[in-house]
Amino acid sequence: MKYAAIVCTLLMFTACRTKDKIVPGKGGSAAITAYPQHHLVAKNIINGKLYIRYNTLDAPADSTYSDSVSCINHDSLLSGTFTGLQNGNYYLYATGYDTSINQRVKGGIPYTITSQTAQNVNLPVSED
Repeated sequence: MKYAAIVCTLLMFTACRTKDKIVPGKGGSAAITAYPQHHLVAKNIINGKLYIRYNTLDAPADSTYSDSVSCINHDSLLSGTFTGLQNGNYYLYATGYDTSINQRVKGGIPYTITSQTAQNVNLPVSED
């Protein structure tokens, strides 16, 4: 009987902690602004789109992402921003068109948010 009470108590504490665990995704105050770059240059890319997958450091096997945004060209730099994110693991992926080589480019990287702040990320892309 004594052991049963101890086991029940431990299960209750474990269950409560699991519910309080923060899951990567929406609901925080962090922001990621990603700059797609081909050969370390961001200014020649147009028609960019940025994708994000929550709670993973790997590209999705089925190409399904949690969210996406169209990139904005400002001062010849292309970027896309995701706001309201929790701490945790993410996979970022970008597509676009590089006018310097007249080809589509794409690429992705894993990214981990560790603080609830605005963060800038250089996202390397390459030819299809």
